[in-house]
Parts: sequence; structure tokens; C-alpha cells
Amino acid sequence: MEEDDPVVQEIPVFLSQALAENFYIFQYPVRPANRDWKDVMVKNASIKPKNKIVRLEVGLDTYSDKYCPSKGEQIALNTDGQQESRYIKDRDREKSQYFKNGIMDKIVLESSVPCFKTEHYAVALLQDKELHCTPVKGIVQLRPSCSFYDKQDKQKNDKNKAENSDEEDKEPEIQQVTVKFARQETEISKKAREKSYETISQRISDEPWYDGLWKSSDSDQAELERLKLFSAVTTDGSSLTLPHNEYVRALVPAAPADEAGAVVAKRPSLQEQIKEILISAKLMTFSELRGRVYNEDGSLAGEAAVLNALGGAACCVRGLWAPRSADLYTRPSPAPPHLMCAARDHVLYLFTQHPYVDRRKVAAAVRLPPSDVLEIIRSVGKFTPRMGWELLLPPDTAFEAKYNDVVQRQNTYWEARQRQFNEMLIGENMNKRQRKKSQRDSMCDATNSPKPRCISVSEDDSERKRKNKSASGVGKRTRNISSSSVQDAT
Repeated sequence: MEEDDPVVQEIPVFLSQALAENFYIFQYPVRPANRDWKDVMVKNASIKPKNKIVRLEVGLDTYSDKYCPSKGEQIALNTDGQQESRYIKDRDREKSQYFKNGIMDKIVLESSVPCFKTEHYAVALLQDKELHCTPVKGIVQLRPSCSFYDKQDKQKNDKNKAENSDEEDKEPEIQQVTVKFARQETEISKKAREKSYETISQRISDEPWYDGLWKSSDSDQAELERLKLFSAVTTDGSSLTLPHNEYVRALVPAAPADEAGAVVAKRPSLQEQIKEILISAKLMTFSELRGRVYNEDGSLAGEAAVLNALGGAACCVRGLWAPRSADLYTRPSPAPPHLMCAARDHVLYLFTQHPYVDRRKVAAAVRLPPSDVLEIIRSVGKFTPRMGWELLLPPDTAFEAKYNDVVQRQNTYWEARQRQFNEMLIGENMNKRQRKKSQRDSMCDATNSPKPRCISVSEDDSERKRKNKSASGVGKRTRNISSSSVQDAT
């Protein structure tokens, strides 16, 4: 190294594998780089998982000064034909319509086969003087698709065929028929045919589209996915700073089992050890947890290694570390696992905001049986009379002061989880209101509907009595007799 070019700063580089298998970069070659995606409204997203093809339906502002409504209506008319009355619902026709509102109110962005030669590409985030890199699985380029023109051509061809069929049928002309025998296909020709453009295009068109769920960049789910870009499992240093025995072990692989005999069981990773310890202990401080985590060689793990492993194996509540809810509720129980996880995360979020928690308010918010709510709170808290429930251990203020960046990152995670919990409750309330409204409507229809008139047996009896009165005399009470006896009396 030259003396006039000194090292100014050393930045540790970490590799995150949480999104390595599903991390794709979307490129828009025909979209200006200075245009933002905040105002873009994505109506629908579809994907072909086998061929890795994506399609996005982006809405257009039909009320803009730069939009021509007459041209948009003409394009929709040429594509879907004359639309029927809006009061007549035809589901099959409605599904086949490209523009459902009778106007060109969207454009479709569709990708081609993505680029998978991305071994040397990664997305990096620089935060707190640490560089976190995530490998890129593929690169997808989305361009506008004008497939509605193909539908217009198909509609014109069908119309021409219908007009020709109305004419008089002509006698079929006699044509010469030739017979050809197919040659036996070899392996080389078969592989060449499978790689041809026609075969690939046919395979792509045969695969159906599957609807996807589009989340905007400012949503809570997007924020949780971005947190996965930070490495949860990291090691301090590179292979050049390893001890001699570990460096030789990394260079020379272990002998096979049939040659070296029984292989010694490998010690679990730091994350697995932390998960097992926290599931048993429920709540621990960082110093206590560090004294129970060991490296592969049997030595105590370093402070930095344990701290990095905690990011993907546990969650922090006021400086204390607890197991993640997804690791606790993995099997189905009387309550669904996702509801138990959401309820426990809500309780932990309340402990990050308040020193004491009221069990009755928690039960009213999470809407779970009281026994499940009590089990969740008991796993992390203890009851104090006249105060409420507090954490099992006092807050670790020393850890919060020393590792403020870790605490801030965990607080961001809890806020995102709480927003998801609130959205889940709002969705349940909306569904209940819709069900109650439909029940009220059905009850109103039942009360307002006219009752059918029923002909009872008493009407026939009254008719017979009237005949009997006319036969025997007015005002005289008679018995109910048959018609034959009435004729005999007359």
C-alpha cells in the first residue's frame, strides 16, 4: 500500500440471505427516471411462477387534461365491442372484457424472460457504518403490452367469418390429399426443438396467470420486508483472521463417514442455541444470554456475534430479549397460530410503551378466550396488585444505552407489527358490519313480502252450511251433512 493513499475508514460488510431466493429487481426502460411511483395506482398484479413472468395493470387518470376521453372510449369499443346495459350482468362477458369500465383506463406492463446471470450483482444498504448486501436472484424488465390490439384483430376476423357464413354455402372443391410420414426424432433434434423460439413461446402461453398481491412501498408489509435486507447472522471478521485450526478446517473438508468412522455431532448455530434458550427461559437479559451461547470449538461466543445472531432469532422489549412469536406458536391449537402470534406481539408492543398492562383491555382488543390471553401475558409478565401486569424482569437500561441503534431498529419493527394488528382489527369490523347489514336487509325483505292466501277446510265447510240453510230454511241451525243428503231433503 502506498504511503500517500492511507486507509480512511474500514466498514464491515455483511451478507443477508433472508431474501436471496426471491429477490428480483424490476426495471422500467420506457419510464422516465425522474418520475416517482408514489402517485402510480397498480390495479392488479399477476405472475407466471414457472416462467418467472410478471404483469402489472397500472391505472390511468381519465380526468387529466392530457387524456382524450373520446379516443379512450373508441379503443375500448374496438377491443370489447358494444357493451350491454349496466343493469344486465353477464359474468362470462364481464370476465372477458379487457376494459371493464367502457374506457381505456389502464395500461399493462408485462415482462419477458428475466435475466438469471446475476451472480455478481447485489443490493446493499449502508447504515450505522455497516454495509448489508443481499444477492439478486434475477432482473425483470417491464414494458407496455398492447395485447388489446390482438383482441381487436380477433374480433374483426370473427365478424368476417360470421358475415361469410350468412352467404349461400358453396360446394366444396375437390382437393388432392397427400400423406406424409413423420421421421423418427433423435435426441439432438428433440433438444433443439425444445430450445426453439416456437416451443418456448408455446410453453409460456400455456401457463396460466396467477393473481398476486401488490403492496406499496410505504405499507407496513413492505417495511417488514425491507428489514430482511439487514443481515441477521454475521461473523466477526473474515477467514483471514480465523484461528489456525478453523482455517485449516475450512480449507480441508472432513473425511467421509465410512473412512473416518463416526462423525462428532455438530454444535447448533448461534441462532438455534438462542431460540432454544429463550423458549425455555421466556425472558432474559443480554449478559445472561451471552454466558450460555458457545461457538463450534466450545468457547463462549463473542459479544458482537451474539448481538448479530439475536436479530434473526429473538425480539427486544425494553432491553430484554424474548423468543419470537412465530417460533412459539407453530402447531395448530384451538386458536389459529397467526391470531396467537398477533396477540402476543400486541402484548409485547404494549410493554414497550407502558410499564404496566391491563389484562381486560388486552382481552377486549385481541378477541381471544380469556385463558389464551392469560397464558400469553404470563409468559412474559407477572401480576402486581393494584398496578397490573409488568415484565418478569426489570428493564435493562444499560443495554438500551449501550446499543441504542439495536433498540431503535426493534422499536421500528414493533410499530410496523402494531399497524398490521390495527389493520387486521379494522378488516374484521368491516366484515362484521357487512354481515349485519345483509342480515337486516334479508329480515326487511321477509317482513315486507305479502303473505300467500291459503284455502282452508273451513271455507268448504261454510259453503256446505250455506247450502244446507237454503235447503232447510233461513235462520235455522243445521248440522254439517253431505251433498247427497241435501238432494234427498229437497
